[in-house]
This record gives sequence, structure tokens and C-alpha cells, in this order.
Amino acid sequence: MAGWNTSPNVPLSITEQRIYDLNHRKALADLIARAMGVKGRVDVELFEKAIPNVVNSYPIFRCRYNDEPVYRKFEDIELDYLDIRHMSDEHITSFLRQFSSSPMDLGADQLIGLSLFRTGHDEYIFLVKCHHIIADGISLSKLWSEVLTGYLNLEAGKNYKPIVETMDFADYVNFENTYLKSARGQDAKHYWRNKLALQYEDVESASNQEIASIICNEINHNIMGEEFLQLQADANSENTSLFVYLCAAYQQTLGEFLQHDFWMNTNLSLRLKREHRYIFGPMFRYANLRACRDESWKEKLRRLSMEIKRAVRTVYAADAIGPHGSIGHNLNASRCYLITFLQAKEHQEGFAGVYTGEISNWNTLNDHLKIRTISLPTRLTPYGIYLSLADYGGQLRASFIYNVNCFTQAQMESFVGRWHARVICGAGGSMPPL
Repeated sequence: MAGWNTSPNVPLSITEQRIYDLNHRKALADLIARAMGVKGRVDVELFEKAIPNVVNSYPIFRCRYNDEPVYRKFEDIELDYLDIRHMSDEHITSFLRQFSSSPMDLGADQLIGLSLFRTGHDEYIFLVKCHHIIADGISLSKLWSEVLTGYLNLEAGKNYKPIVETMDFADYVNFENTYLKSARGQDAKHYWRNKLALQYEDVESASNQEIASIICNEINHNIMGEEFLQLQADANSENTSLFVYLCAAYQQTLGEFLQHDFWMNTNLSLRLKREHRYIFGPMFRYANLRACRDESWKEKLRRLSMEIKRAVRTVYAADAIGPHGSIGHNLNASRCYLITFLQAKEHQEGFAGVYTGEISNWNTLNDHLKIRTISLPTRLTPYGIYLSLADYGGQLRASFIYNVNCFTQAQMESFVGRWHARVICGAGGSMPPL
């Protein structure tokens, strides 16, 4: 395959096309940011050398998008270093929140920002911020892991060159285009276009409203121990996957709380496909799941099982109608809802938990360095609620990221309680009154 040998001529993937179009139709801060606290001895000069050495090995992070007609250009990335020891803890927190959520100009700005802030004698904050068009959250976590590996190798006096996979994002774009031109790809596009056509009038009637803000808050909820084992057993007894079971509970709860029509989407990451698991880039795919109020719990499980199976088979073409596609172009946050699911049994503890932002305890990196996650606000393409689920084997972690223009904290606490009751009760048992 051509790879990046013809870099400017590599076409945009479906995901890139949708985000590019959406950002030119609406003013959005479609950003992903991660902040890591670092405690111990840091060689700042070596850090400034090591981090760009890794990041610039991947063309997708160096990518810029010129205006119509869209084509790529590439610029190297550097690490920004800033000493902010003079700031109070309150000012540092406020500074990080503003810095991490400030908009990026898709046509003019560097689309990934790498910053090292010195906050104390042996205390630092490493901030990575990028536009969603060049990476998804999994890519950002993988990059975070690799840049620290690069730094530690150089610190130990070892030469370090990132291991670039035999396939990269340009190869994926080539694969995607080939797939979409195939008989199976054409069938997938036909399926999704017909599915959207059935919703066209509803989308049009729901789209003529003021767009809600993208400022979000978050509520986390854990299900573990015997309760989690029972949840897995309930899903198995219904002959369905845990993901389908959780989707059904989420959709059922939305139907109880929302008086208007809504659209629910699920994120089907291409990293489920082995050949693309280690590629950096915006790899996510969205599948639209039909929302039905008047059906039994078993009917909903059966319907969602079939819809998700179909979506997985046609996932390469599904983006055209997800939140970054035709539906997302027209609906505001109060109408759009998203659910994602990650099976990460091996990532419950340690460094991977820090990289993915799942835990905030200090983790020892070596004999003189520790790292931990620092919480940052979420600013993504508008959803009413974005429910992110992670199965850690003995625990289910549910993160309800909600739009503050759509819900109050009290409403969300009630929503989370109702979702939890539905997940545990399933078809049996009595649900508490609303």
C-alpha cells in the first residue's frame, strides 16, 4: 500500500471528512485532553527532546488541513515548557481547565499540543491536548504511554526510536476506500442510507432549535462484586452480550426521562479489528441505534442484539449518520445520546489506568518518578449524555458525561439511579417509581 509516501494525496477518511465538515458548519471545541501529574526528578531538556521525537514519527499527529479543496500538509511538533511555580493551586487548576479547553482552529492551529508545566520543586504536569480529527481517546492514551517510554529510554542512556507499525493511518484510509468500493461496502452504505432516510422527517423537525452548549460535567458510578456477577449472569440468561444489555438499560432509561424523540448512537471502535488495533488516528465509528419506547424489555434486547450485530458487520460505513455525520450535523445536544463500551480487564490498575484517565492514585514509574491522572473537563461534539462504560472483569465503571445545558446535577443523579436499578432488575423484580 502507498502509506504516507504520497502524504498530501492520502484522502481523508470518513471520520476526518465528517469532523471537518461539522467544524466548518458549527463552531465547536471538539477536543480531547489528558493531564498527568509527575512527581520526582525530571530532565526538562531531555523531555523536550524525547517527546517530539516520538510524536513526529506519526504523520497523523503532524497533519494540518488546508481549506477547500481539502488537502493535507505536515508540520513538526514541539514540546512547550512553562514554569508556573508562582501560581497558587487554585490558579493552576483554573489555568489547566482554560488551557485544555481553549478552541483549536482546524485550518490554522497545531492540532496536537504537548505541554510540560513545572508546578513545584520536583512536581510537573504533562498535558496532551488534540483535536478529535487527528486522534481518538485510545490513540491519545497509546501516545501518552509511548512518549514516556521514549523519555525513560533516553534518560537511561539508550537510543530510542518509536516502533512504527507495518500499517499506519494512511494504510487504513486505503483499506477503507477499497472496502467502500467493494460489493460488501456498497451494501453497507446502502443499509445506512436507507436507515437514515426512514428518520429524515424526524431529524428535520427536531433540528430547528438553538444548539446547546458543549460544557459538560461528569458522574461516575461503579458496579462491582456480587452485583456485577449477577449483572453478567442476567445478560447471559437473556442470551445476549453485556454491551447489548447495558445499551438496552440506557435506552430504556432515556425513554423514561425524555419527552421528545432522541437518537442514540454507539461507538464501535475499529480496534476491535485486529489489523487496526495499534494504528494511531481517529479510528472510531458510530452506529445509529433505533430508539423505541413501546416495547418490552425482552423485545428491546432482541432488537438491539440484531442491530448491533448488523452495525459491527458494516461498521466501516456507519460514520455517515452518527453524531459526526448527517444526524449530528442537524441535531443539538438535547436530541443526541452516545454509549461506548470497553473491555479492559488487564487495564484496571497501574500505568494503563493513568494513561486512560481511569484512576488518580500515584503510580511508580521508576525509582525517582511517579505519575497520576489529573481530572480535566470534557469538551466534545455536543451530546445530551455520553455514557462511557469499561468492564474491568470484576467491576463495571460507568461515566455519565452530561451536557449542563440539558441536565442539572440533581436530574443526572436521579437518571443514574434509575439506570442502575434497570441494569440490576432487568426483566424481573419491581422497578422503583420515578
